[in-house]
Amino acid sequence: MRNDVTDMTAAAAREDRMPAGIPYIVSNEFAERFCFYGINAILSIYMVQFLHVGEAQATTWQSLFKSGAYFFPLVGAIVSDVFWGKFRTIITFSIAYTIGCAVLALSSGTTGLAIGLFLIAFGTGGIKPCVSTNVGDQFSSKNQHLIERAFSLFYLSINAGALVSILLCPWLLQENGPRWAFGIPAIAMAVATLVFWLGRDKFATVPPAGKQWLREVFSAEGAQLIGRLGLIYLFLAVFWSLFEQANGTTWTLQAQSSLMDKELGLGVVLLPAQIQFFNPLFILLLVPLFSYVIYPGLGRVWTVTPLRKIGTGFFVGALSFVLIAWIENRIQNGIVTSVWWQILAYAILTSGEVLVSVTALEYSYKQAPLRMKSFIMALYLLSLSAGNLLTAGVANGMVQPLQGVQLRTGEQTVLALPAGSDFVAGQKIDFGGDNGVTVQLASGKTAPLGGTYIVGEIRDGQALLLDVVNRQPVSATGDFKAGAEVSTYRLVGPQFFLFFCYLMLGAGLLWIVVATRVKEQTFVRQDA
Repeated sequence: MRNDVTDMTAAAAREDRMPAGIPYIVSNEFAERFCFYGINAILSIYMVQFLHVGEAQATTWQSLFKSGAYFFPLVGAIVSDVFWGKFRTIITFSIAYTIGCAVLALSSGTTGLAIGLFLIAFGTGGIKPCVSTNVGDQFSSKNQHLIERAFSLFYLSINAGALVSILLCPWLLQENGPRWAFGIPAIAMAVATLVFWLGRDKFATVPPAGKQWLREVFSAEGAQLIGRLGLIYLFLAVFWSLFEQANGTTWTLQAQSSLMDKELGLGVVLLPAQIQFFNPLFILLLVPLFSYVIYPGLGRVWTVTPLRKIGTGFFVGALSFVLIAWIENRIQNGIVTSVWWQILAYAILTSGEVLVSVTALEYSYKQAPLRMKSFIMALYLLSLSAGNLLTAGVANGMVQPLQGVQLRTGEQTVLALPAGSDFVAGQKIDFGGDNGVTVQLASGKTAPLGGTYIVGEIRDGQALLLDVVNRQPVSATGDFKAGAEVSTYRLVGPQFFLFFCYLMLGAGLLWIVVATRVKEQTFVRQDA
């Protein structure tokens, strides 16, 4: 009888309505992610096509920008948990974020680019751990059964905002130039800040912990939690190193080539940066599929745990890079390849993202004690920072300076390769600095020789220089200066993508051993 009464009381206390603050959080996240992903989608293309930097350098810079965006959550978490609380922290960092977007849109050149990107990274980083943990703070023991659904809505809003901006901003860049392409995301960020402010009276709040936070973080239990999650996040960093390359860097630069046929059918042709939109599109399709079909189905024959989901996602992510390496090999050898193959790679990688990212986000929140949730979320985001830093390190480290290179300009520009060099057709060459040569662009304009080109036919140590996008001979004038800045890449063609594939496979195998030793626990807010 007593058990029946207890069950009835628990059922009466159960709440099945979503908290009132969730719509404001979800709407804010949609607009903020529209801003971030819109800028991120076109950043490498902007640097390569408008600033004429090499592909490796563009990848390095953009990866460092994203690394900063995922490093500054550590600052935001400490400010939120110790001093200001989540609401004030989000509003303050959002203002800095909006200013950075405005600087990026209104300025030109590398100085404005650097200032704008720093403020954006600082602002978006500062709010990241607070916005996601603010979702969880809206729930208590009465409605904790709705947390998974809320985080799914939250994640769907991220990808819905990304989907729209990834389609729009590349088109704006091509048709209207950088000012509009960066200006529209700036407006979206201002709207995101306003929407969050309007929800100020709807949010359940957890006050900052002050010195109590320090005691929890540096307690024996806090140190054990940080160590346990930190180990997991090292593995996540490898996955993010792969995943982030599909968001505006190496996959987008691969799609620049005219050898990738970007027609979807029915006359629809995508811009290189627009192909990224398949990632948020697949998220919108796959999150419900995994949540309501795949996981319940697997659960009938296999115990589906968060750590098993994450481990499976590692191997799925590695598989996508096998396909990308195959595409790169075809492009390097001059073979036209349909964009649908890269779309398939996005479908595979996005499946890995659903397994890893949605799971790790919820897992991180539940594993953290109440007053450490923003800090733990910042550590989780630090894994993305480390992943981008890894990509930047590989992209920068693979650049190999060349000495003794000579260039003969004309209607067809010929590169005299250094003695003993082992070049292959399709290999990339970067030019930088003032080298005395001016090239004729496809648009009809002229520009200093700079950025990435590819090696064409090689004969007797002489290589025809080709445009990296259209693979057409380069028309140039001027005298090439001795000792000018020239480099190539140690990881040639598909080798770059296979390097990350092997790295992820190795991490996945090691994960199988580590995951069996991780203990789990859950912390949610209790009602008075």
